Amino acid sequence: MEFRRPGNAASKSGREEIRRRLLSWPDCYYRERDPKIRLEMLDEADAEGLTPEDNAVRRRLHEIRYPSSGPVKDTFLKAWLDMRFLRDNSGSFFFRGKDPKKLDKVLAPLGFAEMCGERSKENLLYQELYHLGMLYASLCQEDKGYSSVLFGIGQLSDDKLGRKIGAEFRDIAVNVPGEYDKENKYELWTRAISDAFCDMFPDLADAYRSA
Repeated sequence: MEFRRPGNAASKSGREEIRRRLLSWPDCYYRERDPKIRLEMLDEADAEGLTPEDNAVRRRLHEIRYPSSGPVKDTFLKAWLDMRFLRDNSGSFFFRGKDPKKLDKVLAPLGFAEMCGERSKENLLYQELYHLGMLYASLCQEDKGYSSVLFGIGQLSDDKLGRKIGAEFRDIAVNVPGEYDKENKYELWTRAISDAFCDMFPDLADAYRSA
């Protein structure tokens, strides 16, 4: 489904619907959550000759993000969860010293070496990482457990939920790369994830940027 507030109708598949949505190509591609529908959009865009050079890179990023072997999985979302693991265990005995290779192991599979160094490819990796940020923020807003106050009792206000999400984004995008001395190498990660949060929560953008 698209990045919509809970309760809105889900997007539809089918070639005619895909072709209709391509009227806003490539924006529609980056508003879609479902990996299969994203691939259908990409296939149809190629069939219609839309942005062929960029689509070759988008297809490669789709392959990296959603490996075809086995059940559909999102390696970008897995990287986010692995970043949370690094954050949550940073004070443990086994994580003392913060070996930078641990961060490389999490983020390198997302295609940084392959995409960085060429502006057009970097821009497309940025858009894919931005998509990850928008996806994660949407999932947090829809998850009753994430927004619960205590033991599933009561729900956070919209403002407090936004601030909770922002604190996690700040950790994942800024603090963890900085703690592992990789803020320069993964500046694209930091910028894309941070921009996604600020666009999703514009009222909290200034506070996020100045934290």
